[in-house]
Amino acid sequence: MKKVLFICSLYHPHVGGIETMITELSRFYRKQGIDSTVLTKRWPNTLNEYEKYEGVDIYRVVSAKTPQEFECIIDWIKENESKIKADIIHVVGVRRPLPLIALLLSACWNVPLISTISGSEIPNTGDPGTATEWEQNKEIIRPVIEQSSVVTCVSKALERDLKKILSGVKDIRTVYAGIDIDFINHIPRSETTEKYIISLRRLIPSKGIDILIKAFKEISYEYPDIKLIIAGEGSEIERLKEIVEVNNLKERVRFIGTVSLEKAVSLLKGALCTVVPSLSEGGSLVNVEAQAASCPVIASDVGGIPEYINPGISGLLFKPGDYKDLAEKLRLLLSNKCLRVKLIEGGHIHSKNFSWDILGPQYLAIYEEMIR
Repeated sequence: MKKVLFICSLYHPHVGGIETMITELSRFYRKQGIDSTVLTKRWPNTLNEYEKYEGVDIYRVVSAKTPQEFECIIDWIKENESKIKADIIHVVGVRRPLPLIALLLSACWNVPLISTISGSEIPNTGDPGTATEWEQNKEIIRPVIEQSSVVTCVSKALERDLKKILSGVKDIRTVYAGIDIDFINHIPRSETTEKYIISLRRLIPSKGIDILIKAFKEISYEYPDIKLIIAGEGSEIERLKEIVEVNNLKERVRFIGTVSLEKAVSLLKGALCTVVPSLSEGGSLVNVEAQAASCPVIASDVGGIPEYINPGISGLLFKPGDYKDLAEKLRLLLSNKCLRVKLIEGGHIHSKNFSWDILGPQYLAIYEEMIR
């Protein structure tokens, strides 16, 4: 095997779990002498059709909804097939419309198609919004999943959710998303003297940032010198700012927008802790990134999160949606230095299980198995 074609909804310069997974997997593959290419949507349309990032060729096509737009993608592929043709196709995040293109290319090239379920592309327990999205998109997503050579899920929780809606998929496996520990180790700590709690989330309802703000309000008088930093963008931004305003937290809570992975790791290293307050979650790689960065984690006990945290050893879990329980966990961590040290040490040990040196070969073994 010489080349992998990754297909995903969004990629660099966008930042997120899928983008990070593909970048770091590609970095690992390059060490094995395997090239990676990415086919993704051109969104916003100001992005270039072609770009190279960390040694990976990125090709961007229109976001197709109509038959005419799909025809435009097919025409583009006819002209550029030699640039993207690969020995295997790996779709990460089965979101429309590109997975359908992946299925067509797999048949055309007679190569295996691997689909990785990363989260909200299928109905998640606890998030009604994902069920609505599934109903709207299943006519495209369902045949791709059912006709993939193998389907991997980034958590056992996602595997269970997938089996509930698609009982006919023959080969479903859980393979966790990983981290580049060397990369994290080389990022310097954020240079600031202020004390802060950090949360790195897409600002959408299922990520539960409103719960975190309410919990922070509960402890704000006890810890007047601690700030809350929220990194990310999304549809909830204005509503969240209103919640901050109503609770007189404007001087204590900062929204800093989307940050690079390097900046995110730097902020994690300087934080008192990070909070992942999701109402539903496939796995959430930031849990492991934080543990590797010596940042204690408090996260909701939902979806695949408990699989990425060793509860009580490398992080603390709270009841999803319960801001008072989250506030209690924050008090416990902020007031107990011994617990904080324990979680940091436990996090270092636990995060090593998610190194790409361990998980990368698992993906390669699946590729070779499907090719055979």
